[in-house]
Parts: sequence; C-alpha cells; structure tokens
Amino acid sequence: MQNLDLRSAAETDLRQIFRLPRAADFLSQGPVLGWAMLRSIQQLRDASTAAALLADSEEQLALLGGGGAYHVPWHWHDGLMIFLPEAGAVDFRDETRKAGAWLGEDRFVVVPKVMAHQTTAVRESHRHMALYATDSQLSTIEARLGSLGRARVKLAKPAFFAMTPDIRALQRLCRAGEDGDRASHAARSHLAAALLIHCLAEIERSDPLPAARPDGHGDMLVSEIKSFIAQNAGNDLPLDLIAELFGLSRRHATRLFRENTGTSIAAFHEQERIRQARELLSETGLPIGEIAWRVGYESGSALSRSMRRVTGLTPTDLRRGMARSDKT
Repeated sequence: MQNLDLRSAAETDLRQIFRLPRAADFLSQGPVLGWAMLRSIQQLRDASTAAALLADSEEQLALLGGGGAYHVPWHWHDGLMIFLPEAGAVDFRDETRKAGAWLGEDRFVVVPKVMAHQTTAVRESHRHMALYATDSQLSTIEARLGSLGRARVKLAKPAFFAMTPDIRALQRLCRAGEDGDRASHAARSHLAAALLIHCLAEIERSDPLPAARPDGHGDMLVSEIKSFIAQNAGNDLPLDLIAELFGLSRRHATRLFRENTGTSIAAFHEQERIRQARELLSETGLPIGEIAWRVGYESGSALSRSMRRVTGLTPTDLRRGMARSDKT
C-alpha cells in the first residue's frame, strides 16, 4: 500500500484509495480497520482525564476538548456522537464526503456509530463538547419521550444541524460550577443529559444544514475572527496580527469582516470590550478601574469615555441603574 497522507487524501474518495469496505463490516474483526481506529465509548471513558469528563455514568458520556493542537485522526465509535463546537471551528471529514467541511459555532454535527471520521482544530481558540450515546441509551430516551423515527432516518450518515439558543444555553450551564465540587458534578451530569435530548429534538424536527467549505464561506472565517477577538479582548489586536493569524491580507480581512458584520474589526473589538465590561459591572463588585484593566483599557476614565460613546452610559450610570432595579 502507498504511504499516503490521510489528511490530504481526504480530498479524494477514501473507498477507492484504500479499497476498504465500510467500517461496519469490521465490527467483528477487532479495533483496527487498517486506516481508521476504533475509539469505543469505554475506551474514551478510560483514557479521559477528570478535567475532560463532563458527565460519566453507565448511561452517558460527555467530554470537553479543544486547543490548537486538537487533532483526532481517522477513527470510529461504537455509539452515536454529537460534536458541539463552543469556540472556534473544526475541520471535519468523514468517509461519505470527498472534501472536508468546516464546523463552526453556529452548528453541530451528528456522527452515527461505525462511521469513520476525523476532526482537527482550525485555530488555537477551539473548544468543544462531545456527547456519546449507545443504542441502549437512545432506546431509553425513546421509551420516555417518544419515537425518534425521523431522527434515525437522518442519521444514516453524518449531518449538520443548527445550534439553537436552548442548546447554546445548556452548553454554558454545563461549563458552570467549580471543578471537583460534587454538587456541580451531579448538576452537569443532568445538564449533559438535557443537552443530548435537546440535540435529538432539534434533529427530529429540523432539516440538516449544508456542509460549510472553508474556501467558499467567508462567514465561517469571520466567525473564527470574532471568536478570537472575544477571547483576547483585553489585549491589543492590531489588524496586521489578525490578518497574519488567519492567512489573509489586511485588505481582504477588512473587507470580509465588514461585509459579514456591517462593522470594522476595530469597532467590533471595542464593542466586545464594552460587552465584557458590562458583564463584569453587573455580575461582580469589582472596582471600575479593575474592570477597565481586565478588558484592556488603561484606566476607568478611558473605559467610561468608550462606554459613553458606544452605549450612551458610563460604568457609574450602569451600576446606579442596577441599584435602582434591585430596590424596586
């Protein structure tokens, strides 16, 4: 067999290159398919660190992952997988497609069992959750909540579905709580189960989304830039840095971002700083000067000028308004 790079070979038909049958044909022949490795739910459970385990019981497994080094070469699972990006995009490939697809924060992908696939982070900022469900667990959900007949038809091959506000909210709640806290761990287990059910409900009632190609979807690249800015809002982010990081010219980055958002990169950066400052003002008792420093301003007065220009309110105005609301 030729020594081929699977990551580049994914652009052609893997079936023809390796002349292999579907992964399902190997279920009784051990963990290695010759080109794709079995990563069973139990193997994932055994190999995961405590920090990566969002929920772990006999009935469910939910994992956290990410980082720029995230890359899982061709593999398959013995159960259903739902992969939900939280920040940054993933290059997703599977045995049914000749080309990869970008999986961004606006959608999630469902991969049926014994379907070979590969996932690779596009940027350093990537974070995701992965939910795994056995046939037994899906049957239990059906027995309690009703038939998943339409969903099962759609899951004959990997498919993308829209990330709804409810799903996004459950993701955030799953992340909340102190690590090692038993109450938080128990709550996350229930939240992960609710997240799985909400994803299945979305699959049941919605049509799959088309796969997003990195060379034809500027909105996905803009989503990556926005995610990077949000995670680094407190730092100086010159246009040259962002353009270089995302492999764009200054002109292309500026035009693409404005076409997709209606605003400039610099203006979005300022808006994100102010959004984060307002969040800290409303949720903490930190001094205004400390909040200003955390979101990248030199002083409280600099934050105040920026907030007044963008929102018409100063940090003091915002806190006074919250105090009045609390009294009423």
